[in-house]
Amino acid sequence: MPSIHNNKSTSIPASAPSLESLLAALSKLPPLEPSAQALLDRARSNLTSGPPLSMNIELADGEELPVAMHTLNQGAVWACLVGGGANPDLEDRVLKEAQEEWPHNPEMHDKIRKVIAPEAKCLWFLCRKFFFTLNVAEKDGECYQSRFSGNSYHHRMYMGRLFMLDTANHTALTRVRMPRALEVYSNRISHIARTPKGLWGWGQNGFGQLGFQSSGFVDPTRLTFPACPKVAALEASLPLWEKHRMVTDVSIYEYQTFILTPVGTVMAGAASERFVGPVERENYYFFHPVAVPSGFVPDHIMHAGLLNATTVILSMGDRQMISGGNYCGRLGLGHDDGMSGFVDLPFWVDRIMTSAFVFTVFLGGRQLLFAGRVRPHIAQSGLLPGKRRDYKCLTPTPLRFPERVKRFFSAFSRMIWVTEGVTHYYEDENRTIVPIEAIAVNGYPLRFCDSTGQWFKVVGEADGVAELVECEVAESWEDIIPIDVEPYDS
Repeated sequence: MPSIHNNKSTSIPASAPSLESLLAALSKLPPLEPSAQALLDRARSNLTSGPPLSMNIELADGEELPVAMHTLNQGAVWACLVGGGANPDLEDRVLKEAQEEWPHNPEMHDKIRKVIAPEAKCLWFLCRKFFFTLNVAEKDGECYQSRFSGNSYHHRMYMGRLFMLDTANHTALTRVRMPRALEVYSNRISHIARTPKGLWGWGQNGFGQLGFQSSGFVDPTRLTFPACPKVAALEASLPLWEKHRMVTDVSIYEYQTFILTPVGTVMAGAASERFVGPVERENYYFFHPVAVPSGFVPDHIMHAGLLNATTVILSMGDRQMISGGNYCGRLGLGHDDGMSGFVDLPFWVDRIMTSAFVFTVFLGGRQLLFAGRVRPHIAQSGLLPGKRRDYKCLTPTPLRFPERVKRFFSAFSRMIWVTEGVTHYYEDENRTIVPIEAIAVNGYPLRFCDSTGQWFKVVGEADGVAELVECEVAESWEDIIPIDVEPYDS
């Protein structure tokens, strides 16, 4: 009010004398119009009695909080607000990431703007409890975003309540209708939640990776195991709200899903015959037990590669088994025959570094092992002496590095490794020495990121050494994976 407003102060009166003087000033005001007087009376009541609060209030014995939205627990408050249209993305990260990855898709951008509307952010500022809940949800909740075939998928989860947006199928952040999620396993297109009442799956399911046949986007659906009697019996034996105990791990990668359980591993999705053996046509899309020796119940899975380039390694203690596409002997088993189930792995693998169509690179201890067909960039690198282009390494062969390797990246036609002060880059038959220790790479134009986060663009080359200039952050990139590989001792 102009008569009592202090233009030189931006603080809120908090001390007893200042509040008393404010009340005294308000009491001297003449009667106002009814609507204005009601607001003034409410302000005076708040100053004397205070508004109803729900945060940091000690309750007396037998006293209960009033039944109101602001006294609900934080998970319920967050779910009510998001379900009512509140925008939880105060920094517009969903839209910004979509614009960066798909800059020429304004239709997708418009759909995101309509669903996650800027004006809907204000709902979080209606009271301190709401804003506090948003901050806690940002800190303790989960957020996932991916884009596929011109559409954007995004979900947020806090205290088991999950809301999703698929721009091809939703016009709002939509509550996933399932029991509260304990954990969500996602890839770009498909998602599985572990809940106290079992597993639920949604998203794309074109290859039956959710364990049933369908097409297009699938709403949350309870996953069942009609072709896996041991898993079905285990799930049925568990109490109603403890079905989550049937799962020890889930690996969902592109078009395949593996579920590890205490009674064995089951699998559904593309090229399933390589992992489970022959199956009846009518049951093809179900989950099936993987084909492993009796008593082999894995506790860890490594799962990499797309479709025909998939490599899967199951571990049980110090025993490992492998299966997948075996073109050109890329599994390192001494042959290039097709697979129909898992076989013992004759060498130890700590990580699958590359799972490409015709070759695989494994990390075992402090060595990188190569198996499969030698591509041009690998032959040119000199890391496989005596192995010319198109030679097949049917057994794992160490890559021979002349000095210690700190980081490594490999793809179908590119290979990168980092040594002291230098990054070695090979693409097809072209070699480039980059005079920094890169931690990430982006292609076309070729750019590298150093350990400080600064990006550099390759603008030329002199005597095989790249000329670099600083540039903006790349829109997307591949990480060059940290490793510690010793120089080859001949």
